[in-house]
Amino acid sequence: MARIHPDLTIDHEPCTTPAYGLMVQGHIHARGTHLRALFGEPARSLAGRAEPGAWTLDSPAGRVHLAARQLRTTLACGGSSSCWLILGAHDAVLPWAFKAVTGSTVNFVAGAQRHFSEYTLATFTSAYIDYLFLRADAAAAWGDRQDWIDPRYPMWRHRPAQLHTAANALLTVLHHHQWSQATDAQRRAWASMGRPVPGGSASELEHWREKCRWLYSPIKTVRYPHGGDPDLAGMLLRLADDCRVHRPLLIERNPRLDVELFDEHEQTLRNLATTAIPGLDALSPFTR
Repeated sequence: MARIHPDLTIDHEPCTTPAYGLMVQGHIHARGTHLRALFGEPARSLAGRAEPGAWTLDSPAGRVHLAARQLRTTLACGGSSSCWLILGAHDAVLPWAFKAVTGSTVNFVAGAQRHFSEYTLATFTSAYIDYLFLRADAAAAWGDRQDWIDPRYPMWRHRPAQLHTAANALLTVLHHHQWSQATDAQRRAWASMGRPVPGGSASELEHWREKCRWLYSPIKTVRYPHGGDPDLAGMLLRLADDCRVHRPLLIERNPRLDVELFDEHEQTLRNLATTAIPGLDALSPFTR
């Protein structure tokens, strides 16, 4: 058992998140030895059944189980690369699982495409937005604990703003898509919603989402007189293209920019926009 924290540190601690309604959300290829190094020894069983290796993890998006696709194989936890099923309550666990195992969010959508589910490009985009926001908050707390004399400190201190900027831009794009899909009644309810109040039972993430929804103003065009834009993939691709075009100027003018994080975000957006997401009839066989 292990815990993936929002700052991406991993502790080998007992899981505390409830594990309700877990189902296969995706898959990932990794060596069993690599997973052992990250998460410690696997559990002997998952859901009461004897299996050769399964990791039970807590993540910022909820409980995650990593289980070998081919059960009861002695090679599952060895040095060869194997296919592992990612089980969770929803697709929000995918960016965290991929970041923890591969060090990047770039391919988390591709890791879900073989699995039948009701998830869409909008839900995958929403999952990535949550990841960016929680990473930003954790990066701020992590940066406060670092040595300000370290030459990398300016980049560490700027990283939360960089993540928040990416999350805000992406949430605006998602709101454009959601507004375009809403009915007239839903748009009226959205436009008349009250200002969200911090505190109460809402988490910081939920409050931020509600505040951004309250502040959202649809841009009306001749093509879409009601506002919004139904082409979510196109908007994501334009965001990725903007990142690529402005990259040299941003690096020149902002020496604090985390270039590696910037490139990872640009490629994640591009993969979100271009990776086909099959429907319920698209389940295909796995290969090791």
